[in-house]
Amino acid sequence: MTDDSVLIAQVLQANDYQVLAASTAMTYRDMLKAVHPDKCSHPSAQEATNRLIELFRHFGSGSPFADDSGKFLTNNHWVLFQGDRQAVAQAKRNQQEIAAGAPEHFRRYMPYSWDSDNSFLLSQRAIPLVDLTLSQEHVNWVVSRLLEFCMLLHRHTAHAHLGLTPAQVMLVPETHGIAVAGFYHLSPLNGRVQTISGAYRHWYPIQLLRDKKATENADVEMVKRMGAYLLGDRSGLGTSLRKTHQGEFVDFLLSSDDDSLACYEKYREMLDRNFPSQFIHLNI
Repeated sequence: MTDDSVLIAQVLQANDYQVLAASTAMTYRDMLKAVHPDKCSHPSAQEATNRLIELFRHFGSGSPFADDSGKFLTNNHWVLFQGDRQAVAQAKRNQQEIAAGAPEHFRRYMPYSWDSDNSFLLSQRAIPLVDLTLSQEHVNWVVSRLLEFCMLLHRHTAHAHLGLTPAQVMLVPETHGIAVAGFYHLSPLNGRVQTISGAYRHWYPIQLLRDKKATENADVEMVKRMGAYLLGDRSGLGTSLRKTHQGEFVDFLLSSDDDSLACYEKYREMLDRNFPSQFIHLNI
């Protein structure tokens, strides 16, 4: 392959500008000159130019999303909240209090540090789950990580998160990890629930909406809704997956569990029965 072909292939396969720049050891300007159709005759030169511009724009300015506080920007290395400052401040206080007394294994689910009142820096590239659809093998481990997060949160802090929605959970592709943010609705277990995510009201168990009491069941059921969402059922309900996905997995999503530890153990046993144990790289 020519040098142009190698660079164009790298640009087209890249998911992150920072990683691309490190692998090529080139500046943005030099890469743009090299792949631009005015200078490069490769048939994919225009496509590579457009891709490079988009990667650089996303890295420099971030892309917009919305969560329970309003709009936020992220370039997958930092998150900048631009919505309700009072809500963001509450989420920051809640998260820092939880992390302060957490064991190291639990803190890995919060791989970021606040650098201002309304922004934090991620220690690894992380992508919001908003609008993502993943294959079964990847959903398997995302749900596993989320259930473990719930189990650790409940056992070590006696609190429920109550906001596990696509904007509050980020994927760490390189390590098959997740980053959980959005601690807006954190509540002591069995305590009164003050707020919930309005956009995902239909994801909460009917019992929580009726009794307004924080339970392990609420977090676990929202994880299951997330699993259905990532498999392509945007309602999160999972019933549409019966004809297209592994039966016992869908049965798990449609079941109800009150104890997060027991649910996590049941889930791991179900995976062992139905899926091979393997690490499949997620190129996203």
